[in-house]
Amino acid sequence: MRDAITKRVSTRSFLDQDLSKTDIEFILSVIEKYQSVKGPFGNQFEFTFNLNNKSETNGKKIGTYGLLKNVPAFIGGVSNNTAESIVDFGYVFEHIILELTKKDYGTCWLGGTFKRNDYRKKLEDNQVIPAISPVGFSAKKRTLRDRALRTSAQSNNRLDDDILFHDYQHLKPLPEDLDIIIKQSLCLVKRAPSASNKQPWRLYVDGNTVHFYIERTPNYAKFMSYDIQLLDIGIALSHFDVGIRYFSKKPSYKKYSNAKEIPNQEYVISIDIK
Repeated sequence: MRDAITKRVSTRSFLDQDLSKTDIEFILSVIEKYQSVKGPFGNQFEFTFNLNNKSETNGKKIGTYGLLKNVPAFIGGVSNNTAESIVDFGYVFEHIILELTKKDYGTCWLGGTFKRNDYRKKLEDNQVIPAISPVGFSAKKRTLRDRALRTSAQSNNRLDDDILFHDYQHLKPLPEDLDIIIKQSLCLVKRAPSASNKQPWRLYVDGNTVHFYIERTPNYAKFMSYDIQLLDIGIALSHFDVGIRYFSKKPSYKKYSNAKEIPNQEYVISIDIK
């Protein structure tokens, strides 16, 4: 999973070929596996798979405003529209994305650039579709639009460590002699995808505990029916989780009632590393 984080890029241009029966069976097995996985706040989700082809029995055409090319299939899911559930959705869905990346499938987080009614028309009260992802095999060459989108989102640019990561006690940049497990896990967080590459996560290291905060971009995605930047926090949590598990450490999630108040940021959750 750690290797998947380092090699994954968003795929918007796919080979013009259908998924094989073996491909479909594997993708369905990953979805089934993660339907029983809980996020940090304890929520589980029902994930779905749809071929992007009207001629197929279970196929449907998903509108993505021309941003994707030759998509053979989509995966997605539904969440309750609460802060904790949205965070958990990001956490679990990113694990699915990484499992697919391990087997060289191309994927791309879609939070606001798809037609939700095409994917699922009927939702219960207080339900949302936080995100979906295409699934297929990446084309060898990106389209001009794909390259332009990647440039406009500045997908290769990451905020400095001194902005993203701090010492919790003194609210200062982290020391050079930081624990290697935490240091490498923070590097994985830095590679996490986020909506428009805003990277809203802010992490504070407190011994063997890491506190996750969110610093929202003012007025960002006001048209959305849910807090898409909380989805980004879930993705960041999943990357940190992968990092510490690589070293055979077990994460314990907890929300502290006495977490520090930090200007322009909101406390989300903490990870105790055991």
